[in-house]
Amino acid sequence: MSKTNHCPCGSKKNYSICCEPIHNNHELAKTPELLMRSRYSAHVKQLTQYIIDTYHPSCHAEEFREGIEESIELDWRKLKVVSSYLSETSDGEGFVSFKATYSENGQLHQLKEHSRFLKENGKWYYVDGEIE
Repeated sequence: MSKTNHCPCGSKKNYSICCEPIHNNHELAKTPELLMRSRYSAHVKQLTQYIIDTYHPSCHAEEFREGIEESIELDWRKLKVVSSYLSETSDGEGFVSFKATYSENGQLHQLKEHSRFLKENGKWYYVDGEIE
């Protein structure tokens, strides 16, 4: 398999069997980690609407479409999942900590975030995150 077919999420799987099906059907992200990986891949693939659609409805993500479009224009290089777990107190809440490396104006940067996800009507959604 050529590197160009690898999924950007870092799974070492082919994009066509990893994040692409989730990009076409958000419900296939069965865990917070799968949703987070698919959202990272959507940044790489510049899938603005997918990013918006996978925010929790309470976030009103459509209102900050311009900022999302700016973030997906960065040169996203690498994703590393640090931890992923479900809440012990709520079966509809999960958390993922990750590091995402990107390049901007020739400089490498790293985003470190502890993200929170909620499950509603059978789908996981990104709610918010704490940036380190």
